[in-house]
Amino acid sequence: MIQKPKKSKFAAKGQQKALKKMTENSEMRAARQELKDEFLALHPRLADMSVEELGEAMQKHAIEEDKIRKQKLRNHIEAFSDGIIAVIITIMLLEIPMPTASGGYIGFIEAVGIFLISFVVIANFWFNHHKTFATTEEITESIIVQDFIFTGLLSLIPLLTKWIMLQPTAFSSFNYGFVLFLILIQQEWISYSITKDHFHKMPKTFHFWRKIWASRLIFTLLINIIITIIAVIFPQYGHWLFIIVPVFNFFFRMLGDEGHDFELGSRLGGTFHD
Repeated sequence: MIQKPKKSKFAAKGQQKALKKMTENSEMRAARQELKDEFLALHPRLADMSVEELGEAMQKHAIEEDKIRKQKLRNHIEAFSDGIIAVIITIMLLEIPMPTASGGYIGFIEAVGIFLISFVVIANFWFNHHKTFATTEEITESIIVQDFIFTGLLSLIPLLTKWIMLQPTAFSSFNYGFVLFLILIQQEWISYSITKDHFHKMPKTFHFWRKIWASRLIFTLLINIIITIIAVIFPQYGHWLFIIVPVFNFFFRMLGDEGHDFELGSRLGGTFHD
């Protein structure tokens, strides 16, 4: 308790020394003056301000510009994610074989069934993804990288769904469960990062939310591990658990927000959500 103030004072002194060096450096002074001149050329109405007021105005302008940049990044990354998911669904449709006059209708029905299952799984993830992004207007570069990883892993779902449906073995079930495990972690990581930035001025609220988030994460991953173990031991029947949960959740959403607190499957092929 006694060391924290000393550490903050030391950091403040270090900052003051750094600022002093910057002001004493002639090149830095010239650069700062050029920035001021450029800023005043763009905002001539601020020319009558004092040096302190102008400095505050420039800082406020920089903060607003950074906010606008982050808002644009959020819109772009959401559009990018939607585009990736649209491509995934399109590829899934193109892989469905057309039935021939001589037969092949059973294969066609199987392919359509796999497509619908994959669509439901991806739709659940898409729903929760946008639900998370709806809590903020700004995102950082770190969240963008996390989202790239998420969409990359999500693009494997159609292939893995086709694998476990056509070849329900212990190996295919393990791979499906493992990739789904990674997707769940990645989605929760994005949710944590966005919420942390959103509540950065409300530490108590964030601390309360983090407790709920940690419990939800443990429960979600535990359920996924149990289903994966069952599917590996009993692949002929267990792999259906990967399908039943997200399909149940998909149709459960039709009940509306009244069933929000009872979304059992939204974090398995859609993931559990608070």
